[in-house]
Amino acid sequence: MMRGTIIGQVWGARHVAGLDGRKLVLVAARDDAGAPTGRVVVAIDTLDASGGEDVTVAFGSGARNVLRAGPDNRDLLCDAAVAALVEGAE
Repeated sequence: MMRGTIIGQVWGARHVAGLDGRKLVLVAARDDAGAPTGRVVVAIDTLDASGGEDVTVAFGSGARNVLRAGPDNRDLLCDAAVAALVEGAE
């Protein structure tokens, strides 16, 4: 898991069938103190987050579980997904 802030959106002319209708966002990572680390990742936005919102991002099998829980989610093409909105982050 990674804590970060939504800094933008990625647009694609074409998507793989499993990504149709999904929004892709840019998330800038933050350290435990809330300072930017310089790392930016592209994640599937499952919660309709807005720019500037603090979120947590799940990676790998955790990201697939955010999209669809259960052992039958290996067909999903997802490495990073917004898992939670962080309220009251400082």
